Amino acid sequence: MAGVGFELNKILNRQGYSSLLQAYGYAALIGSGPWLVSVFSLALLGIVLTGVGLTEQIRVFFVSVSIVYAFTLVFTGPIQMVLTRYSADQEYNRTPENIFPAFVYTLAWGSLFFALLGLIIFVKFVPAPPLFQLSAAMLMMLVGGIWIASIFLTAIKDYKQVLIGFLVGSLTSLFAAGMGGKWFGLSGAMIGFVFGHAALLLLLFSAIYKEVGNRDVGTPVFIGQLRKYYKLAIAGFCYNLGIWIDKFLFWWLDPSAQQVAGMLYASPVYDRVVYFTFLTIVPGMAVFLLKLETEFAVANESFFQHVLRKGTLAQITEKKRELIETLQDGLGLLIKVQGLVTVFLILAADDVLRWLGLFAIQTGIFQIALVGTFLLVIFMSLLMVLHYLDKQKDAMACCVLFVVANGLVTWFSILAGERWFGVGFLIAAGLGMITSAILVNFHVKNLEYDTFAPQPLYN
Repeated sequence: MAGVGFELNKILNRQGYSSLLQAYGYAALIGSGPWLVSVFSLALLGIVLTGVGLTEQIRVFFVSVSIVYAFTLVFTGPIQMVLTRYSADQEYNRTPENIFPAFVYTLAWGSLFFALLGLIIFVKFVPAPPLFQLSAAMLMMLVGGIWIASIFLTAIKDYKQVLIGFLVGSLTSLFAAGMGGKWFGLSGAMIGFVFGHAALLLLLFSAIYKEVGNRDVGTPVFIGQLRKYYKLAIAGFCYNLGIWIDKFLFWWLDPSAQQVAGMLYASPVYDRVVYFTFLTIVPGMAVFLLKLETEFAVANESFFQHVLRKGTLAQITEKKRELIETLQDGLGLLIKVQGLVTVFLILAADDVLRWLGLFAIQTGIFQIALVGTFLLVIFMSLLMVLHYLDKQKDAMACCVLFVVANGLVTWFSILAGERWFGVGFLIAAGLGMITSAILVNFHVKNLEYDTFAPQPLYN
């Protein structure tokens, strides 16, 4: 998944601050593209829909979109992890022609699943015009497809095409939803939003086809990989559920939550604050994609190539030292960059919330969520290391701990009152980070033993 990082590092090889800013800018947009598009397009769309007279119905629209993003991210988590591993295996085995068939079959079955899920949620549990219900179900299908396609985005060398796709898709969603809302009300706004997401998915599909596509879609051999890599599937599901479970609990258990329509609830005190804190991960994601994962991937590959090619003990030990230094440097840079952003926003919390149109009473939640998001970025980076070292069981255990801790502590924080809001996410991210750091330190320290001990004594 570090493919685009290699391309962006070519920009870093040029001299000058402009090249540095350009490389990190591309990395930030690609690493956080889906989230940035979602937040900014929704923010602008809120202004547009209010301007065309949908003030009373706008909450139904936005909470529906939140449900779509939440459920699709949670349920594509297992698919994303397993498909990433499968694609990496095919690259290693020099059979890249198997990647595109896996993508096509996954997209087809995923679209069917999310279409049915959307119909169940919006037709059964959301009282709204039938056209709105069907459009929301279609949006769930398309967004699920976009998350599946996003697996391949960092493997596409033509990163400018990816950015153009997101830009065109978001602008189309914004324009079409605004015009649809003006002419046909709430249902028209959702239809227009669906149209923009359809354009985005088609553009991403085209970019993926150009990179790894072939005319023969082959056979669905990928389906059996979910059973083979069930630990990765559980880790992907628990990690994404861990990010969203506190929002679910605030929607459906918090006494101060507001029912919007049927099963659609909103927690005005908690939701918007936490959504905005996730925008602060953009600098960290840029460092993660451009430096940490890319350079660690190179160092990790170099170490195992020396093992496979029967390098000397001195050579293997030297490669291990380089791998550790690469990891330390990357994590150090990530902590400095993301930490600086977090500290600045904590100190300027009152002014930032005022600028965002939020209330001073939400300052404490905002500051707690900022620290939690900072810890989450580090946790995510350490999980990446565990996956590169093929410690699937350990990564799965960390993700299970993350989701269970967030669920339990968030539940207690809701009972304890507003001053404790956000503590569940903070503690869960902290526990996940500490546990994964201990495991990464152990496995890196014992890298030679972990590599050679499992091998058979006789061939």
